[in-house]
This record gives sequence, structure tokens and C-alpha cells, in this order.
Amino acid sequence: MKQSILIPVLSTGFEMNYFGRNNPSHDWLMENNESSEHFSQVENLFRLHRHDVMEILVFLDGECEFFCEGHTYSLRRGDVVVIPPYAVHQAVVKNFDNYERIIISISEHLMDDFISSSPALKENMVYQKTQGSYVMHLHSKNFQVILASLQDILQKKTISEKTYPFSINYLLFQVLQDILDPASSMPNLSNKNELDQRFLAILEYIESNLTDPDLSLANVSNYFHLNKYYFSHYFKKNMSLPFYRYVSLKRLSYAATMIKQNQISIEEIALKCGFSDYSSFYRLFKKEYSLSPKKSQKEFKNL
Repeated sequence: MKQSILIPVLSTGFEMNYFGRNNPSHDWLMENNESSEHFSQVENLFRLHRHDVMEILVFLDGECEFFCEGHTYSLRRGDVVVIPPYAVHQAVVKNFDNYERIIISISEHLMDDFISSSPALKENMVYQKTQGSYVMHLHSKNFQVILASLQDILQKKTISEKTYPFSINYLLFQVLQDILDPASSMPNLSNKNELDQRFLAILEYIESNLTDPDLSLANVSNYFHLNKYYFSHYFKKNMSLPFYRYVSLKRLSYAATMIKQNQISIEEIALKCGFSDYSSFYRLFKKEYSLSPKKSQKEFKNL
């Protein structure tokens, strides 16, 4: 089984990419100066991976099984997937000739600006989280309005992001408000899993205790009164990742973000992210990202 990878979004604003029948990788290559060296990153988007930002997937056409944090959805036109930061996810596409979608990656900085500007947006985000689903199916009229706004954004970004900085961000702000407005969508019927409340509780428990060095398979299984061997199989079946791998990836993702922020020492970051010591953190970080934490910090400084 392929491992989950972290694909960081370095922009302080947002990135938008269209993947369609005619030019599945055109926008990606343009952003990377048309270098074939980076083309392999397109493939990474269809492996188990996670981002350090919020991601919105607007599904347009094709056949796609979308996996996110233990849930699998059969996407259809009109579906919008809201993927929170660090969520492990993957799109399994049967035929790329028919696959069409728009992906929007929004930085933490810009999301904070949007939320501070609109209490209603914040309330709707909280409401969306309580629904237990990462996918919403929009009413046809709302979906067409959102597509028109996204097309406007893409056109403005093609001309020059510097030419329309305010209008581009404002259009995205409106899109988010429309997507997250409960009145815009109907109950989602594409979740292939029956909602497993126990597994959701386990994920919430892990998230709440992620930085605790004592977070272990034995302790979590004991907390939920489950045999640890059964729990190990149960977790891997639902998450498509072993427990230790999942926790390690989550901690490394947080560590990578803190390294990028460069506010405290790497040794402190290791402890704050739940690693028992720096040496184990160093070993796992280098294995995951193919470079040391300090070298990673230097690369972020040079961006």
C-alpha cells in the first residue's frame, strides 16, 4: 500500500487548479514553469495525501471514489468536497478521459481573514463539521452560480492575479459562503459507508490527544474498551492506514507547518507535536520527506 504524502501549499492566498478532459495537467505545469520534473506531483494528487490548508473539490464529471478520513464517497456532478487541513484523502478515478473537477486550496491566513469578516461563514463551517460528512450535494441552481463565479476567478487569475487582487479574493469569499450555506445543499446520499459513530469518536479522540506522547494503540484501544489486536485491524480497515502510521503522519504534518512558520526551535517542535524525543522525530521526518528538519527549514526560508 502506498504511503500518504504531505503536499504543502506555500501561498499566503489560495491556489485554484482545473483538471479536465482537454488539459488535465496544463495549469499544474504552467505554475511549475512547464517543467516535466514536477509533472510527477500530479500523480501524487491521486495517492493518499494531505495538505496543511483547507481544500475544496468541486466535482464536475466522471467516475470518482473519494476517500477522506475513513469515509468513501461516490462523487457525482454537483458534489462539493470540503477537506480540512491535515485530513488524509485520496481520489480514485476510473477514467481520466471523463474526469473533471476544480480544486481550490485556501491558506490558513486567508481563511482567517474570511472568517473574521463573516460570523455567518464561521457558523456555517461549524455546522458543516457537525454533519459527519465531507461531501455536500448542491442544488442545481446554486451549483451553476458557483461554477460561474469560479470561471470568473479562473479568467481573472489567467490575466494576472496582481490586476484583480481584491475582486479575486472577494469572489472566492462569496463562493465559500454559497458552498457552506446549509440552504445551498441537500442531504448527501453518496457516502458508501454507514456512518460509524465509534470510528468518528476514535478519530476525534486522536485529534484531541495528538500531541500527547502517551497516545498509543494500546492506550486508545483501552480507552474505547476494545481488544488492541481487534482495534488495530478495525482502524486499518476504516482508515486504509495502520494506527501508528496515521498518528505519525498527522504529527509530521503539524511539525512541517510549524517548521515553515519558523517561530520556535525544531527540538521544541518535535516535543510539541507529541514525539517522545528529537532523534525519533528526526528519523521519521527524514524518512517521510527525504530531507532533514533543518534542511527543510532552510528551504522554506529561501522561498
